[in-house]
Amino acid sequence: MNCAEVYRWLQAYLDSSVTAEQERAVEAHIRACVFCRRKLVEMARAVNALERTGDIPPRAEFTRRLYEALKREGIPLEEPSCPAERAPTRSPRGRGRG
Repeated sequence: MNCAEVYRWLQAYLDSSVTAEQERAVEAHIRACVFCRRKLVEMARAVNALERTGDIPPRAEFTRRLYEALKREGIPLEEPSCPAERAPTRSPRGRGRG
């Protein structure tokens, strides 16, 4: 496996979405290739940072303008409900426990 092939598989590798054969090939390559190993570390750090950030809801103005633009294009959509008006489906992890 060369660098270009490994690069295409790195995100799937991080997501554990590769076959066992692909996983072995990626791991063999990153053991031998400093460049791809660094790229893997960079991607893993980026994924971890995004996961720590959590969901960030779009501003109401953005959502309104997006739906207006889609309507102008003739794309049928249901009107969005404001995330702040919806009741949470479950309590945040670790909260509300005595």
